[in-house]
Amino acid sequence: MTAVLLGVGLAVVCTLLVAFTHNPVSLAAWGVGGLIGIVLGRAGRPGETASASRGTLAIVLTVGTVLLAKAMILAFALRPIVRDELVRSREARTALFLIDMTVHRSFSPDLQAELDKENAAGPDTGREAQQFVRGFELRERLFTEARARDSAATPAERQRIVRTYADSLLGSQPFLPMLGRLFGLWDLLWLGLGASSAWKLAQIGTG
Repeated sequence: MTAVLLGVGLAVVCTLLVAFTHNPVSLAAWGVGGLIGIVLGRAGRPGETASASRGTLAIVLTVGTVLLAKAMILAFALRPIVRDELVRSREARTALFLIDMTVHRSFSPDLQAELDKENAAGPDTGREAQQFVRGFELRERLFTEARARDSAATPAERQRIVRTYADSLLGSQPFLPMLGRLFGLWDLLWLGLGASSAWKLAQIGTG
């Protein structure tokens, strides 16, 4: 029970650490395994024979703690992290303002009329070169107005734009596939080392 409570506490600590640092802190999985192994090892009676079941329990608790931490990061920390990173990035804000202005047709009247004209005309295979140049110039004007809108926006308006589109994007993603993407190569490496340490340390106190 002590090891279970420790695991839950460590999952909370990892979630808070990721939320404040914006880093995955994959190395923490090794420390989680070590601490759980020590707690289970000390729970054994003096002179008790080393038990494989105790080591297995340590591995299960280590993996469970890391999974819980990742799930809590996804549920509670990921959205604030994404919002904060997008608000700090001028390029990202410009792209979001461009999307918002396109959806609400809020470009300048001349540019909006030209954009509507281009969309209504459709592709013309006989004038592909001219269309390419015209499309490039049009995109430059679109980004110029989006940058200007971002520069003139208040912090509250930037937060609103970021929150609207970041939450919409994250909300459309299934939970389990996103959870799986949180486990990269380094995450699996440190988790393996943590599980190995938990197995060994859980049996030290029982030998």
